[in-house]
Amino acid sequence: MKTNSNNSKILKVALYTSPLIGILAITPLFIVRAAPYHIYPRSILSTTLIIFFAWMINLALVNYWSKFEFRKNIHKISRYFASYLLSASFILIAMRTRKLIFESLHMSSEISSSHSPYATLAMAISLNTVILILLDLLLLREKKTKVEIENARLKQKNSEALYQQLKQQIHPHFLFNSLNTLKALINKSPDAAEDYLVTLSGFLRMSVSAGNDHMVKTEDELKMCLDYLKMQKIRYGEALQFHADIPEEIAQTRFVPFFSLQLLSENAIKHNVLTNETPLQIKMAYNEGWITVSNNIRPKLTTEATTGTGLINLADRYKILSGDEIQIHTTAEQFSVSIKVLKI
Repeated sequence: MKTNSNNSKILKVALYTSPLIGILAITPLFIVRAAPYHIYPRSILSTTLIIFFAWMINLALVNYWSKFEFRKNIHKISRYFASYLLSASFILIAMRTRKLIFESLHMSSEISSSHSPYATLAMAISLNTVILILLDLLLLREKKTKVEIENARLKQKNSEALYQQLKQQIHPHFLFNSLNTLKALINKSPDAAEDYLVTLSGFLRMSVSAGNDHMVKTEDELKMCLDYLKMQKIRYGEALQFHADIPEEIAQTRFVPFFSLQLLSENAIKHNVLTNETPLQIKMAYNEGWITVSNNIRPKLTTEATTGTGLINLADRYKILSGDEIQIHTTAEQFSVSIKVLKI
């Protein structure tokens, strides 16, 4: 299937380059007045046909040589040798035959006796060289495209593996802290403990069983993120403040990568100090197709151990899903990340 596709592309290039090469090859001969102008159209037409068949010979050689396993240099040299032997010889014979036909019809040939006896041979070699250069450029372009597609496929598989790992991974510290918070609430406020347990259960259920979709509705991702922040607020109290301002219509109709908003909120908590005097404020706001998650900067003196791949992985997922970049902005007082809401 791929060979047929390549052949089709090369055939198309041969169709529209043959007359161009023919014009470039014949026109200089008429400019220097070596041939009468009334045979110019016939010369262009006949040269175009000869060049097109030379293209077909070279294409057949490419397909034939692709069946053999040679080293790269030997493969190219042997194909070039066969090309000049067959294709250039065909051009030479065809042009000399055309000259005889023109002369038999009492028409002047564009290459006359006043030219060097090797003029036809030089033209045949030159035309075949041009065809070989164009053909190799096409083959190189196809090879480059194939490599880029393969790299993109491998990158997507790697991103999918990281994505599946992210979905199944619940931070041990988060679970440990959640259970400790739940234990403390059971003694102090059983009703609050029950609400906390329901929220935790819903968060865990969604985080491990969201299916294989790479994207979820914004409202689902937002709910999971807010559930996470509600549990963190029970732990930190007034030291954590959060607010979400995303239109309901956008939340119900647009999509974001799974674990995107939650990841950005978690990073804010992970890298900042939370105190009642200087509470951490996390804001989620929608503006012209983008959701921005921002927080004031209260850096920790020592941070939790982290691989630092969260934002990188999110950026890679966006490139694969939509080709968009995430936008990161940092000032002395605020850090924000903007992600684009997507349509399916």
